[in-house]
Amino acid sequence: MLVEIKEKPEEENTIIKVIRKITSNAYLKFVLKKGVFYFVVFFVAVSFAYLIPRLIPGDPLRQLFIEPPGLTEAQRAAFLRKVEDLRSYLGLDLPPLEQYINFWINFLRLDFGPTYSHYPMRVRDYVIPFIPYTMVLVIPALLISFFFGNLVGGRLGFHKSKKNTLVYYLFIFLMAAPFYWLALIIMEIFVHQLGLVSYTYPPAPSFDPATLIRLVSHYILPFLTLLLTDAGGWATGMRSMTIHELDQDYMWYSKKLGFSKNKRRQYAQRNAILPQLTGLNLRFNALIGATMIIEYVFLWPGLGDIFFYAATGRDYPLIIGTFIITIIIVVFGNFLIDITYGFIDPRIRTGHEV
Repeated sequence: MLVEIKEKPEEENTIIKVIRKITSNAYLKFVLKKGVFYFVVFFVAVSFAYLIPRLIPGDPLRQLFIEPPGLTEAQRAAFLRKVEDLRSYLGLDLPPLEQYINFWINFLRLDFGPTYSHYPMRVRDYVIPFIPYTMVLVIPALLISFFFGNLVGGRLGFHKSKKNTLVYYLFIFLMAAPFYWLALIIMEIFVHQLGLVSYTYPPAPSFDPATLIRLVSHYILPFLTLLLTDAGGWATGMRSMTIHELDQDYMWYSKKLGFSKNKRRQYAQRNAILPQLTGLNLRFNALIGATMIIEYVFLWPGLGDIFFYAATGRDYPLIIGTFIITIIIVVFGNFLIDITYGFIDPRIRTGHEV
């Protein structure tokens, strides 16, 4: 008896080929694992972002609408009725589980609702203009401190002298100094003592030269604070890793072969910088957290500044929206750093993860 064998559809063969390609490619497997990991991290972090503001004692509507004194019974009843109507409109009278489900439905639409303190403006429309202010601090501070700190740290580890030792102690001080303390010191010197920068909110971005100069003058101090504290950590770490590399056999061998000091320093720094790259994730996360506080200290209108006022005003949608946008930046930034590391370290591409 002949059995008719049906060929599998071409689409199924294509899907199988794609799956086999992913499972056979070490780097694609690495990216897929990281993607799943960060998806779980994002889900848990967003859930906490929803829960934490609701654990803060107090009623957000009573925080915004204070009952005027001297009301009659009828006026007081009308006032409370309007507050409850608004509570029902915002969905705050629903059961907690239903509020949580509605939150995720709205989140998939990128709709965090209206802010309580800037009603009827939507949270998305209110927060998005502040994102560039935060990113223009974080990204340049991270990149410049990374390259500058590692460059200086590599030279400090390779060339030993009293002058380099003093520079090393300076970077240790910058690494250990609390960023908020250093921010207050810098503000005291440049704002209160020298009067070089006014302690006010910066103007809105504009192509007007005078406005740009004022904006840059407000930008320098918070950027300098983040740059100094972050560069201290990179420099001290790179110095230690360079000293470690100098004791390796290949460095002694290259010296016997007559390699120049600069060439040997380049080899040592190239290997010493790999552990530094793995620390980019931690430094990026720490820098985001530091920036949120630095913005409030220097009145820089970023996510940290609006988050503080949202928290003090118990503006649930604005707290959650600001926090979630910050989580998106952190998770996406960490994911990019991880997959970029695969291009730098060939052990990741070949499947020999360390």
